[in-house]
Parts: sequence; C-alpha cells; structure tokens
Amino acid sequence: MPQQSTADFAWDSMLPGPPSRNNFGSVDLSSSGLLAFPSGSSVSVLDSRSLQLVSTLPLPPPPSLSSSPSLSPFITAVRWTPLTLRRDLLSTEPSSSHLFLAAADRHGRIAVLDLRLKSVVLWLEPDPNPKSGVQDLCWIASRSDSFVLAAISGPSTLSLYTTAASPASSTHCFFKYDASPGFLSCIRRDPFDSRHFCVIGLRGFVLSVKVLGETENDIALKELQIPTDCAELVKLEKDAAGGSPSSLPASAAFTLYCVKFTFSPQWRHILFVTFPRELVVFDLQYETALFRAALPRGCGKFLDVLPDPNNELLYCAHLDGRLSIWQRKEGEQAHFMCTMEELMPSIGTSVPSPSILAVTICQSESTLQNVAKLYSEAPNSPSANVDFDNPFDFSNDTLLLSKTHMTSISDDGKIWNWLLTAEGTGDTQKDATDVSVVADNCEALCVGVLEETGTSTDGTALEASKQQQHFSGNKSRPLSILSQAHVSFKISLVGQLQLLSSTVTMLAVPSPSLTATLARGGNFPAVAVPLVALGTQSGIIDIVDVSANAVTTSFSVHNGMVRGLRWLGNSRLVSFSYNQVNEKTGGYINRLVVTCVRSGLNRPFRVLQKPERAPMRALRTSSSGRYLLILFRDAPVEVWAMTRTPIMLRSLALPFTVLEWTLPTVPRRVQNGPSKQLSWSSKDSTPLGADGSATPKASSSESTTASLDASQDETSESFAFALVNGALGVFEVNGRRIRDFRPKWPSSSFVSSDGLITAMAYRLPHVIMGDRSGNIRWWDVTTGHSSSFNTHREGIRRIKFSPIVPGDRNRGRIAVLFNDNTFSVFDLDSQDPLANSLLQPQFPGTLVLELDWLPLRTDKNDPLVLCIAGADSSFRLVEVNMYVSF
Repeated sequence: MPQQSTADFAWDSMLPGPPSRNNFGSVDLSSSGLLAFPSGSSVSVLDSRSLQLVSTLPLPPPPSLSSSPSLSPFITAVRWTPLTLRRDLLSTEPSSSHLFLAAADRHGRIAVLDLRLKSVVLWLEPDPNPKSGVQDLCWIASRSDSFVLAAISGPSTLSLYTTAASPASSTHCFFKYDASPGFLSCIRRDPFDSRHFCVIGLRGFVLSVKVLGETENDIALKELQIPTDCAELVKLEKDAAGGSPSSLPASAAFTLYCVKFTFSPQWRHILFVTFPRELVVFDLQYETALFRAALPRGCGKFLDVLPDPNNELLYCAHLDGRLSIWQRKEGEQAHFMCTMEELMPSIGTSVPSPSILAVTICQSESTLQNVAKLYSEAPNSPSANVDFDNPFDFSNDTLLLSKTHMTSISDDGKIWNWLLTAEGTGDTQKDATDVSVVADNCEALCVGVLEETGTSTDGTALEASKQQQHFSGNKSRPLSILSQAHVSFKISLVGQLQLLSSTVTMLAVPSPSLTATLARGGNFPAVAVPLVALGTQSGIIDIVDVSANAVTTSFSVHNGMVRGLRWLGNSRLVSFSYNQVNEKTGGYINRLVVTCVRSGLNRPFRVLQKPERAPMRALRTSSSGRYLLILFRDAPVEVWAMTRTPIMLRSLALPFTVLEWTLPTVPRRVQNGPSKQLSWSSKDSTPLGADGSATPKASSSESTTASLDASQDETSESFAFALVNGALGVFEVNGRRIRDFRPKWPSSSFVSSDGLITAMAYRLPHVIMGDRSGNIRWWDVTTGHSSSFNTHREGIRRIKFSPIVPGDRNRGRIAVLFNDNTFSVFDLDSQDPLANSLLQPQFPGTLVLELDWLPLRTDKNDPLVLCIAGADSSFRLVEVNMYVSF
C-alpha cells in the first residue's frame, strides 16, 4: 500500500490587492518608518522611505460552523504597538518589539500580529456580537510600563482591553461605554498625556477619557458636545432605515460621511475636528469651539485632518483627492487656508478617477528636523537654511522653512509619497533663527520623549511647560517661522508604489515552446521570463515580476472587466472584454487587443462595425504565440494566425466545450548522435517496449516521443478538444492548414455520458480531462491507453500540467482547480493518484479564482511553484514539494 504523500507549502511571496473603503481608510505609520494598512483581509507593511513592500500578513479566518471553509473578513483597523508595551509574554526579543501591530476586522476580532513571525501572537477577548465590526483602535497608557487597547466596536461601543496575558490572567475587556443611538467615528491619544484620549461621534459628541489603571473604577469620563449641522446625516439615516444600519460601524453605514479629529501637537487641550463640510478648533478645557471654517468652494468634503509636527499648519484631505493647507493666525486660535494642492494627479489616471482612502504624515523626520534646528546656531555646524537634498539650493533668495513627508493611499492600489515644502524669501532668514524657534522645538522634543516613554503625566507635562517658558524668557508662545510674510507652499511627488490595481479576474503565465526560437536557431526553448500577467475587473492588466514580488507595469487596455488573457510567446499579450449593447436585443460588442509588454502599445484587432449575436467565452494561444483560438458562446470557434496583422485562418462550426493547445515538450539534448530523451516513467528510466505494453499511466517511452518528433513538423502545433456529446479530437495547425491529427482513440467505455467535460490539459502525448462530476481521465493519443479516477469533489474548472525540465522522472503532476474554488495536486504517474496526492490544499480564509504553474524551472531539483489568484484580490506564489514512496 503506498504511503500518503506529504507536502510542505512554503509561502514564497504574496502581493496584496488594492485597499478599498471596506477597510475604513485605516493606516498607521510607526516611528521606525514602517507603514501598515489593510488590503482586503490582509495587512500590508511597507518601508515608507524606499516604498518597498516588506510583508503581507493575512489574518486567519474565524472558525467555520459548517463544512464549507469560512472566508476572512475585511480588516478595518491597524495600529502599531507603543515601544513600551510589555512583551514578557510575546516570546520574542526586545530588538523586534517595534514589529508588533494590532489589527481588527469586520467580525469584531482583534489580534496582535508579529511581523517577524508573520503570525498572530495574541487574540483579544472576542466580541459577543461578531458581526458588529471594529471601527478604530488606539493604544492608551494605563501605567508607566503597560498599555491598554481602546476599540470602537459596532456603531457606538467603546471597549478597553488589557494586553498583559499570563497563566494567571488573560486578555479581557474591563470597560465598556455605549454611546447609542449615536455613531462613534475615531479615537485619538493625547500627545501631552498618554493616559488621556478622546472619542468623537458623527453628531459632534466628544468623550474625554483618562485611564488611571486597568479596572472599571480607574476610568474617568467627561462628555462634551461640539455643535454642528447634522441635516445631511439625518437624511442619510432616513435613507438607510430600510437597510438597518444600526448594527454597522460608522464607516460601513455611511461610507462617505467622515468625521475625524486630532490633537494639536503644540497646544494642550486643543482639538482639530473635521466634519464633512466644516473645520472646527475645539478647546477641551473651556468646552467651546474657538474657530469654525466652512468647506472651501469647489472641493470635496473633508476626509481627514492632520497637524504638521513641526509648524502650526493643518493638512486637510478631501474626498475628491485634494489637500488644503491651513495656517494659524498669530495670537489667536484661528486658521486661514494658504493653498490647495492635488493628491491625485489628473494626468495619466483612469476615468472615473481613483479615490483617496487615507493620508498620513511621517512623524520620525520631525524629530530630526527639530534636532537640526536646535544646533543650527552652532559655530561650526552647516546652516539649516540650505536644503542639502537639492545640490542647486545654495542661493540666498529663498529659504526652506520646513519639509514634511506625506503618504497617501488610493483605491487603485497606488501608494503616493509626497514632499511638502514651505519656502520664504531671503529677508526672513534672520528671524527664522530666532531663539524663540529653538525654544519651540525644545518643547516639542520634550513632549515627544515623554510620549515615547509613556510616562507623561500632568506633573511632567506641567514641568515641561515651565521649562519652555523659562527658556523663552517667559513669553506666552514663541513665534513660528511660518508667521513671517511671503511664505509659499509646494508639493512634489517623490515616490510611488503600485500594488494590484483592482480585483483579479484572470491569470496568465508565459510558457513559450521550442518553436518560438527556431527562427533564430538553437535547440532550446525560449527564455521563460519571470513575469505573470493579471487581468483585473477595472480593465487594467498588471504585469508582476515574481522575482521582485512587485507590479512592474500596468496597462489600461479595456473599459470593462478583462474576461480573457493569454500570452503570445513571452513578449505579447492578447486579451478580450465585452459589453452588452441592449438587454432586449442581446447584441454584444467584443473587444480584442494585443498588448506589447516591451513598448506598452495596444493594438485592437477583429474590429466589427455591428454588435455580434454571441459574446466571447475564452481565448487559447499556442505555445509559440503564432496561433489563437477564439471561443464564443454558442457560436463557431475562430482560428487566427497572430502575425503582425492578425489573420483569421478558419472558422470551426463544432459544438466545443473545451479545447487546449499542446504544451511545450521537454527540450532535446544536443549530442553527436540522434537526440534522446528520458523516459516518462516515474519508477525507472528504462525505455518501454515499442509495442506499448505497460500499465496505463501518464508516461511514455523514448521511442514514442521520438516518433512524435519525427512525424510532426517542427513548426506545426496541435490542440485537443471535447464536444458537447463527449467526443474527443486533436487538430493540427501548420501555417494556413488545419488537419485532423488522427490520434489513436481510447476504448468506447472511456467516454462517459454522466459528466460534461469542463476542463482539459494537453502535453504530447497525453490529454487530461475533467468533468462536472469530479472525474479525471487521461488518454495517450499515440497508444490509445486511457484511465480515470473520481476525485469525490465538485466539478472541475481548470487542469494544469506542471512544467518539466531535462532529467525529470515524473511528468504526470497536475494541479486541479474545482468549482468550489479549492484545488488539489495529483500525481498521475503513481499507482493510485488519489491516494498519492495533495488533497485539498488551500489558503485559509480565501478562495482560489485562478491558478497556473510558474514555468521558471531550469533544473530537475528546482521546486514546483504555483501562481494563485485569490478571491481577496491577492496574488500568491506557493512552493509545492511532493515526496512519494512506494
């Protein structure tokens, strides 16, 4: 009895899909420059300086109560842990303490993730209402060495969780506050006191909370109200009354109604609040609004508000992708808008334009700038007035007053890195180096240190304030550099990272055959480039470099969903889309495009003046890229020669269900004598007899393969097909000629009427078929040998041969994708393929939409790698290791 085969799936890489509004616009930037944001059901982490993707962490799915696997919900909030969080129970070294972050999802689950281990190290107490979802997270200091996690769950519940789990105690929720019937929007921590935080609601309700310990009696509350116009919110609530949004978080119930706030980093007790159409400066101490400004004309509603860490500036992001910059008036808590910038350039973007989801400011550079300003008056120090990043900036005409790095995220999968600069005229240089500026930065540094250590209290903050007043000569407030006249602002795009642009619908890998290089001579296959093409729902084709785990380029090819995608050799792509003209008449406009990967040029072909009766169903390209088969729904199949100007060779009016071109065979070894190939047997390398007497496996003899090469023209290619009535066939295409390959047919008992053939793979001399009943059959077209087995699964959607190289003893491995979006890997060279297989390997929390093998193997010891397009819009590579013993 053969032993069960084992497999070891090693995550090679994962490229996340684009974030969406289902992720609630969550983003967090750590002090070390790591940017974390949710993408679907995963957390993406990248280096904000180099804009390189560091890691992608999928959150495990919740336990399933049924036999079907459960899917991972959208992640809605992420927050890096403070540096002072206790880590005695997280089983890791303090050196990696900055690699922990909290993540929450739409099912109300909250977990602490370890970026280094790529796993969950701590689960917080689950929410009793799992469908409520988490709106926002924030770490709050409870003691000098301990933090608690504050979370908004559902529409109006504020919860505080302990995180110091031990054998004697567990993580639990020790405090809850219900603000119903209102909706809570976001949580922010006070930069002057790490124990104090505020929560704001959509109607202007403000909850001020101070944490003095980790019991319910240690929580001090204060309820406040910011008057605001809620007419639009009342209307939205009435319109959504039929959908019962009361159990949903604010960002799920009202997607485009954003209420955000932030603490002032320069002034205690001051909040900056943005309602959709209003900017408010609110004083917590006096419980009053100090300033109000209406939404500027001609721009979208407010999305978020961010304070400049160095200067008294406010950056307000808008839903239409604009950024308004507000400056405080000297001597009062009032602001005026300085300028309006664009965070979504109109050039080169698709229509409709992508939306901005989140914006964040790099805080780590502010500390460096403060240090530079503190020592700018040193006798031997370089002047801080010179921008050394710019080699031409040595003029005294203008002065670089501030530099701020900002990162924005859009829903087309782009991460934008912006540089905001404030420049003044040369006559302000003397005032810019006033001692009061140094005092201002001294206070900012003291506050930053207190916040990082988590020991900021009322007493320490007061002491810092006293020190600042003493340093500045007891002034009420030091003057700001930007209070000088003639200050101009400029925004520059300094970097961009492209993730997957939209939901993935198609996957294609290049597998060029030997004939792709015959015109240039040689006896080896064309180089298989490390590129994978992904068709998306938005009509964009993303080209992924698997060696770098990055999107190397994107082509906007179609106006609608990419419904078919194939490589033509290794440098061109062919794709199609269609749209229905009229539902009553049923006409369709089919669009076929050839895209050159090198130049990016799109060439439509087969352009018709009138709509067609049937839409396109699929594309099949030959390995050389010379021929194309176009399948229609209930219509003939067209055969095209893909020359510089594509030519239709023939229309085949047969009721095809599936058809596939033959895959490239293993390259022949160049020798002095006749070329030889290894046996297809998985047991030994002894050639089989010419009479073909052997057990019916997916193996072939050396003589059989040699006879195939001798009988077939090197420039001809063939494809196998199945008809509606179960009949099978093989056609050969050579130039403009199409003829019957005349294979040796299998026995009549092989053809079954109980299952329609839905998937096929073809590599000489074997044709592998799968039907809607879960049966897998294979057939040797030269000997007529055939066999089959039942997978005991649902219908089969895809079958893919694993790539082979010289020296491979096993050439019958296939990957099978089922209709339930799970897959398995079978070894047809084994005595019992079902027993010696990887049964139901899948990725927890997601479904598999498309799969194919990565054809980059050059040696028999190289691993087999599967390309996976997930239903969560992710692209993954997984290494498959199969060890079979008999």
